[in-house]
Amino acid sequence: MKKSIILALIGIISFTGYGQNFEKYDSMKDVDAVVMTSKMFKLLSKVDLSSTDPEAQQYLNLIENLKEIRIYTSNLSSVRSQMATDVSAYLNKGSLDELMRVSEKGNNIKFYSKPGKNENFVSELFMFMEGEKDGKPISVIMSITGNLDLTKISQLTSDLKVPGSEELKNVKNKKTK
Repeated sequence: MKKSIILALIGIISFTGYGQNFEKYDSMKDVDAVVMTSKMFKLLSKVDLSSTDPEAQQYLNLIENLKEIRIYTSNLSSVRSQMATDVSAYLNKGSLDELMRVSEKGNNIKFYSKPGKNENFVSELFMFMEGEKDGKPISVIMSITGNLDLTKISQLTSDLKVPGSEELKNVKNKKTK
């Protein structure tokens, strides 16, 4: 009986730790972290922008449907290695589909998604980049969750200045099923 309880506890502990691969980066010294929650997006959606400007209205519609954005970047080799290991474990769960890969100027950028309500929408957009920025090695993990319109999400990631996000402008043309 004790053995069964101990095994169950170990299973629960390892399962909860496995599901939180990236939260450990929130407070790591050598990681730049940006985490925005749905509360932030609700505040942003209340900003009084011109309702006659269609671009502003599209932007508001986009942020109203966001749940969370997590962006982690690091230049430190040991952290970058851990990021790659955690991304690999996350992708091995099999819940994400590859959207596209870009290898350019020493940067390897991979985009993945979880299906959404139709082929233009996803419930999660995930990006992992290994490469260089300003001549320094860098790794970037980005996860955006919500009801995301792929045709509009590149504007948001560009505004956030996420390294590698400029490649999202081509995601509609390169999307695979």
